[in-house]
Amino acid sequence: SRAPRGRIAHPCRRCWCCQPAAWRPTMAASAVATATAGARRCSVAAVRLTSARLPAPRSLAAAAQAASAQGAATPAAWRRAAPAAVESGLLGAGGARGARLLLRRTYLESSDYAITVKSMEDPLEVLHFMSEHADSDTRTHEAALRAVGRLTTPDNYQKVVEDGRFHTILSSLASRLDDCDARMLSMVADASARFRTSTPELSDLAQRLAEVVARREDAFNPRNLANVAMALSIRGVRDVATVEFIRAEAFKLMDDLEPAHCVMLLEAFRRWGVFDRQLVDLIVERMSDEVDRFTARDVVDALAVISRLGLARGFLLRRLCTLSFENLGQFTPRELTKMAYSLAKLRFLTQGNVDDLADVIAPELHRLVGSQVTELLYALAMVDARHQVELARSLAGQFTSSAKTGPTRSLGSLIDFAWALCALDLVDEFESDFKATMAEIFDRSPPQNRVPLMKLFDVICALELEHLALGIAVPPAWKAACDDADRFEMDRLEPSRLHNEIVMRFDHLRGTASGTRWQLRMQRNQQCGPYRVDMLDEASKIALDVETVSWPTTRKLKHKLLEGLGYKPLRIEYWDWRRARTEEDQNVYLQREVVRLLEA
Repeated sequence: SRAPRGRIAHPCRRCWCCQPAAWRPTMAASAVATATAGARRCSVAAVRLTSARLPAPRSLAAAAQAASAQGAATPAAWRRAAPAAVESGLLGAGGARGARLLLRRTYLESSDYAITVKSMEDPLEVLHFMSEHADSDTRTHEAALRAVGRLTTPDNYQKVVEDGRFHTILSSLASRLDDCDARMLSMVADASARFRTSTPELSDLAQRLAEVVARREDAFNPRNLANVAMALSIRGVRDVATVEFIRAEAFKLMDDLEPAHCVMLLEAFRRWGVFDRQLVDLIVERMSDEVDRFTARDVVDALAVISRLGLARGFLLRRLCTLSFENLGQFTPRELTKMAYSLAKLRFLTQGNVDDLADVIAPELHRLVGSQVTELLYALAMVDARHQVELARSLAGQFTSSAKTGPTRSLGSLIDFAWALCALDLVDEFESDFKATMAEIFDRSPPQNRVPLMKLFDVICALELEHLALGIAVPPAWKAACDDADRFEMDRLEPSRLHNEIVMRFDHLRGTASGTRWQLRMQRNQQCGPYRVDMLDEASKIALDVETVSWPTTRKLKHKLLEGLGYKPLRIEYWDWRRARTEEDQNVYLQREVVRLLEA
């Protein structure tokens, strides 16, 4: 109903304090100020019939007395809530009588339902509310799905996604998608992406969403398109028609993409397993043009997706690094850790950068938890920052102490921790913690993701060649999985253009070292002990590896172990090779490195 003429003009049309005095008694049974929001702002007050939570004591008592004067009825929900309020002392003796009456509110607008759903704090409460209001509009269903995704925790996740009321929300949304505009489709897609894992019902909604989206040519703006692409990729929808539609729309909107949209599109195509060089080049060019518009979060997200893709785009990386290290104070410790992790994988982090990051992070080190600690430790190990060994010890101790009080540690963080200890020669100092970490890793099943397996392959080789005294037995399943991951990646890189360039240079390269002439006959992808190397010369036992940005670990640990087996390891830095632009520069670079190695 509408307020009578002459009521106070105010953004809030239903709260108690905004009504004329003569009309307030009639509002008593329909609106109260919520407990948490009332102190900060006037908010739409909704007494939820499905909830036993109580409004603020003063508002409740006053409204209940006014409702009693009006002769309002008392529903069962209030009969259950009132005794608890009296016993807890929220209501005095005078308010107890009025508390027997329910302050009712009639929901007349969809915004009321949406606001009510957003204010709930239990996913089962949301499901119960929607089961009683199944005729709500699409906006309310989208808000309910988003709220359930936000409130679901690992403890109740399985219970929520198996609930029939949750399935009803999904099926109701799927049946209404044809009538949704582009913005609502984007919101539904984003809400469906909030869940940790896919279920058959979520997958069906995502597939139905993809079918509707593919028919909406030229309907999406950059933000909506990026949201849809990201959500569908998370839910595993990767049919050709959908991917081609997103690609075509991205080309059309390229000049309007903002940094966040570029990052989301790159991540979506990465999840789809589609590398379109033309699209990637245009997006990277767009990001380079808009680098001055990057926020701190944009920088962190951009570096993360670039490192996951293994994009060696030096111009963009230089600009992002300059922007970042000139404004380190604008980043949170979590963002700085994530940035260091990404730059280390891209081989774009120097020891000077590590010192700058350490100075900023050190005062806030206690705020890092779980994987954040191991990401920073991994970054230190990647650049071999032994001058920051005290920081590394602090991080290792912080991670091991969190095992007793913190949440369950992820497999990725455990493997990063084990690899960093091996790379920084800290295994002996943290022997018991290292053993416990390896035992925790081997208690789980090997993952499908090759990246952690390739990291763990280095650790397993270190156990076999350097830390036999620890007596850590590697399960055959883990050893086979790690070996397969390493072999697969080596086979994938063998025919790359970078490796072809280096082999061609060696075919014509000759020199003299210590008075002896040399000429290397490099063979690709050769076995050296437990490892495989990019190239090997059998005569001189020179084992060469290229520090490519797509390889998840530095080759320094590997080469230290190979040196103990009698090989002469040679590491070619990716960015140093790229700076040698001509064949002559490349020959000079290789000759210098080989001579240095042979004369050492």
